[in-house]
Amino acid sequence: MKIKLSRTRPDYADLKKSHLISFHADYFCVEIPEDHRYYWRELQKAGRQCDQMGLSEVELSGHWSLEEQWAFYQGYTRPLHAGQIHFAPLPSEEKKQLKEWIKISEWVKHQINLGPDECTPLKLAHAAEAFIRKAAAEDYHIETEYLTGEELNHHGFVGCYNVGRGSQNPPVLFSLKVYPKNSQGKPIKATLIGKGITFDSGGYILKGKTDGITYMKCDMGGAATVTGALALALSEGLTQPVELILCCAENMISGHAFRPGDILRYKNGVSVEVINTDAEGRLVLADGFIKAQEQKPSLIIDAATLTGASQIAVGIEFCSVFSMDAKLRGRALDHAEIVHENLWPLPLETWHQDAIPSIVADTVNAFTTPAPAGASIAAGFLSRFVEPNQKWLHYDLSNVYHVTPNSLWAGGATGSMIRTIAETLRSELK
Repeated sequence: MKIKLSRTRPDYADLKKSHLISFHADYFCVEIPEDHRYYWRELQKAGRQCDQMGLSEVELSGHWSLEEQWAFYQGYTRPLHAGQIHFAPLPSEEKKQLKEWIKISEWVKHQINLGPDECTPLKLAHAAEAFIRKAAAEDYHIETEYLTGEELNHHGFVGCYNVGRGSQNPPVLFSLKVYPKNSQGKPIKATLIGKGITFDSGGYILKGKTDGITYMKCDMGGAATVTGALALALSEGLTQPVELILCCAENMISGHAFRPGDILRYKNGVSVEVINTDAEGRLVLADGFIKAQEQKPSLIIDAATLTGASQIAVGIEFCSVFSMDAKLRGRALDHAEIVHENLWPLPLETWHQDAIPSIVADTVNAFTTPAPAGASIAAGFLSRFVEPNQKWLHYDLSNVYHVTPNSLWAGGATGSMIRTIAETLRSELK
């Protein structure tokens, strides 16, 4: 079925304002005024409607820009039995861009949608390495390091070790450094850190059905997203050395699992009393920050499905961003707007790290019950592991996975924030 695009809405007497598509003898027409405040969102909804109508093969006919085709595609695609889409003509460079966006997005979504038996910590790290090596081709030099199981404890990475020690699938702290040609040995300019909890049972603070344990395979969404963002940056000609760190573990229950009451003593001197084994993401990310700062990068970006509190604050269409650098946070919002992704700032100040005190350690890892500003307090916990003058952006990924379909997404992983993080990386490293 041919799908045309009209950027004006005809005044059909029988066309309700909520309808995005009109039907004609041999084509459908998406009709959205170009000055519509939510133009890109409406285009994605139109793509979703075409999928819901059972159109298994569509052709975008006439003039569609690169961004318009991408918006339609995001709504039209789905994890299983996806329809076939024939894109409208584009200049060769833009055609190549669209192809890269789709390839990278599909890889990220595939990783997040995999069952936890297929995406264990080590398998996730290996998949990320293979994907980045393919994206880098011959244009970049790559160095990798895997610290697994007892090695983590030996090297003092107590977060990943303790969160993952209860599983038969060992935890992994994976590092990949990518250097453009002739830059090997130069300082790392930016580090991307991703939370890679490949399954989160909650540990001894066991999740119930209402806590979403069924879908906790998606708790490695941050690791997949930053890997995709790096691949996209490489396809766009990354010119500075960058490190990727994935903090991977499976949070399970066994006789060897970590427990409420355990005290973790990190390499940077911070001691943490574990009172909630279901607040494990921040524990593994702490190792990532410690490792990242060994290279003294000018910028650190982390991404994680860290808190339900973020989703309560911003909903399922937005992700939230935190930074103690107001100008950097403002630019992050600008970068998201450029690529038409929904991002919203939540507060982060130095006092947020003092909100969860302990009588036997520097801090506990979380409240025992839901509390106000949970997303900010989680970010405050992370800030204990970031040097005071370090430029740092934290993304709490509230919309990277939808349990049920909605008017924008077919359900499952969305691929959100890949382009925002890649755009941020590109712009901040100029």
